[in-house]
Amino acid sequence: MIFEHWIYSTAIAIIVGMLYYKQTGRDHSWIIIGSAYVPDLDIIADAAFKRIGITVLIHGNPIEHGYFHNIAVLLLFAVLAALLLQTVGIRLMDSFIFAGIGFGAHLFEDALVFNPGYCFFWPLSDQKFGIGVVEYSSDWYGIANTEVLVVGLIAVGVCAAVRAVYEGNGWVKRMVVPGWVLVVI
Repeated sequence: MIFEHWIYSTAIAIIVGMLYYKQTGRDHSWIIIGSAYVPDLDIIADAAFKRIGITVLIHGNPIEHGYFHNIAVLLLFAVLAALLLQTVGIRLMDSFIFAGIGFGAHLFEDALVFNPGYCFFWPLSDQKFGIGVVEYSSDWYGIANTEVLVVGLIAVGVCAAVRAVYEGNGWVKRMVVPGWVLVVI
């Protein structure tokens, strides 16, 4: 689910940003989109740690894909992101909330398509959970599932339309511009 995380987290970011902006006057929803990819860092974590001479074992095994897909890493990441983003002027609680929602969006998206999925509730439970609504296979150029992607694109369109009706088009600059600055950096 490489491409789908971007699409679904964008839909979630549009709605969460709208609600948060209404309450606080601040919209850092681009953090949700960036944070949605963090759980998949477990794909490269073992090789990266070994390269700098560190061996990390979880349950006696090297880090494998799925080991960062849990609430413990979600909380750790949200705290670290909040502390880091505070240095560039984003309020601690704002970045904590948006980073946690982005990470959580990834976990929710994986739970929807995989059954069994991952140990999402570790360290509280080692049981693997998932719903498996769609039989997932990367059938769109090897990077996405067509069914999941179409539903996600429809969700983005609906969420964007709802926000445009509610707020007008000013939200696009607040959401897109900081996100592209982050991508360029």
